[in-house]
Amino acid sequence: MAPDESQGSNRFISRRDVIRSAGAAGVVGLAGCTGGDGGDGGDGGDGGDGGDGGGTTPTATPGSVEMDTIRIGAVHPLTGPYGALAEFQQQGLKLAVKEINASGLLDREVESVHGDTQLDPQTGKQVARRFVEDNDVHMLTGAISSSVAIAIHEFAAQENLPYMAPGAANSMTMNNCKRTTFRYEMRAQQTGVATAPWAVENFGSNVWIHNADYSWGNSVGNAWKAQARNARSDVEVLGHTKSQLGATDFSSYISQIAASDADWVATGVNGGDAVNFLKQAESYGLKGNVEIVSPTNAFSFIRKAAGAAAQDTYATVRYYEKYNTPANKLFVNKFTDEYGRPPDNFAHVVWVHAWTYANAVAQAGSTNTDDVISALEQISYDGPMGTVTYRECDHQTQRPVQLGKIVAPKDYDWPDISVMETISAEDAISPCSETGCQF
Repeated sequence: MAPDESQGSNRFISRRDVIRSAGAAGVVGLAGCTGGDGGDGGDGGDGGDGGDGGGTTPTATPGSVEMDTIRIGAVHPLTGPYGALAEFQQQGLKLAVKEINASGLLDREVESVHGDTQLDPQTGKQVARRFVEDNDVHMLTGAISSSVAIAIHEFAAQENLPYMAPGAANSMTMNNCKRTTFRYEMRAQQTGVATAPWAVENFGSNVWIHNADYSWGNSVGNAWKAQARNARSDVEVLGHTKSQLGATDFSSYISQIAASDADWVATGVNGGDAVNFLKQAESYGLKGNVEIVSPTNAFSFIRKAAGAAAQDTYATVRYYEKYNTPANKLFVNKFTDEYGRPPDNFAHVVWVHAWTYANAVAQAGSTNTDDVISALEQISYDGPMGTVTYRECDHQTQRPVQLGKIVAPKDYDWPDISVMETISAEDAISPCSETGCQF
């Protein structure tokens, strides 16, 4: 989208764009921008993606501008209750960088630098600022906690720097949207639109909501509550409880749910919180008497760590390691070869972010933020879970949503997913007119 000309032609020009303008000719624009098979390309180097911010600048040919390395800055909650998820996220980005460099998509190297947010918004912002000031990164990604992601989202907008956001809080692509933020991860509202009406139809109209008390958890709780009520006029939300992020004892909340007449409970908890909730729900006998439905229980980390306690619960399926597409089979094989285990959702999301950003740079022939934004708004990429596009109105991906039941292990040593229903991309997201997003 073009900037508001009444604000002057330099409204979206940052010092970084000026520095990089000399390197724009170092990128080759490609006619096609699927990029999906590019990751098959041999044993190319990893572009110095180990996180030290180093790497060499290719030597310019006589008479040409100097070509610069493209740098991606990634923030991860490596310490804290999301640490295991963050490890997948970090590995997904490193694999993408290695594949992009081997593919020949760009004629200059890509590297990634990594930092620990410690699950703290201020720390995450400080890490991102260091990436900008010390490493002159071209794009930011990472963060799992939406509170941290929102801090990066705000910072990236101030710096006029693209941010590919994994956090799923509604506001980043709704009423607090920024033109610099793009998100392939489903926002909480999408999972509610798709799953809450299905749960009402299949499990009943008496609902309990429990979520972690921070940006994403509250987005989930509010979205699922609203969508359940929209689904049927007789829906009654019997209670809405909240726990601190990183909580370990859910017994008081489970007791309240068990003592109610709830048919099902929607849980907006993730990582270690979700594992603890599921194990305690089984231990206290909640599971089996009340159906448990979640936007996160399908994550492989949660299925592995919770084991049998995750079985017979229901989930929105954001990523599935056995999803049957050629692109996903290739992704799973490459990730497993690299790390000895299949990827999870957070590896998948940041991997897609890196590839779509690289394709946008190739299409734009530039790392200039305005050029990349324009390219991302038009891009179509063959990802593991299907075609990836970003809506121009809010920069949110529009994806089909699958609903699944967690079942006994089949091909792996952890519970599997039985996909029960697929909600179309159009039916799983609100129209642009209802988002409140204005760039």
